Amino acid sequence: MPRKKLGRMKVRVPDEETTRKYLLWLSGRELHYEPEILPKIRSDSLFGNDRPLELEVGCGSGEFLCSLAREHPEVNFVGIDRHRKSLYKAIEEASGKALENILFIGADFRFVYPLLSDESLQAIHLRFPDPGAKARERRKRLFSKRFVDEAHRALVPGGRLVLITDDEDYFEQALATVEEDGRWKKESGQGRPADSEGNARSRFERMWEQRGRQAFWLELTKSSTVG
Repeated sequence: MPRKKLGRMKVRVPDEETTRKYLLWLSGRELHYEPEILPKIRSDSLFGNDRPLELEVGCGSGEFLCSLAREHPEVNFVGIDRHRKSLYKAIEEASGKALENILFIGADFRFVYPLLSDESLQAIHLRFPDPGAKARERRKRLFSKRFVDEAHRALVPGGRLVLITDDEDYFEQALATVEEDGRWKKESGQGRPADSEGNARSRFERMWEQRGRQAFWLELTKSSTVG
């Protein structure tokens, strides 16, 4: 089932105070022409502290990230998505849990790379991304050499990049992308990783589980040594 159909939902627009607390909307123009004026994706820039920071790319309506934020108040979390309705739902989720360690950013992640700081993230999560099943869409998949290179730059030594997808072709393409990349410790399999963030689930993950779809996972851990 196409994600754009599954993504249709009725949401309430949050009030201005809640929006200011939980949402940073970055325009394409600023990201393209003036990234230097925008805050870097670091704990000190976004939260005013030095806690570890985790990032979810394509956070959707925020269930997974809000669950992590609630379970780990000692860690900061940022979710990025470009769909306004999904972000409004994520804000509602975070506000309902009174979370103080989470922020959502409205942007296309492909334009956010200049805002990533070197060795600033302890984990990057990419869960059930749009597989772009059509031939012309496969070339635009987010998991690419550029994505992996930028993730490696932004992660601390020992930091993790975790992909979970229900699309086997996407999974196989991701494996091929990092096959000869010696900068990572690589683990992969079917289902969920053994240490897969407790009971946290994204909206799409719950949907696919209910439909009995098989998931595939790839976890890359940044080497603490060069080479």
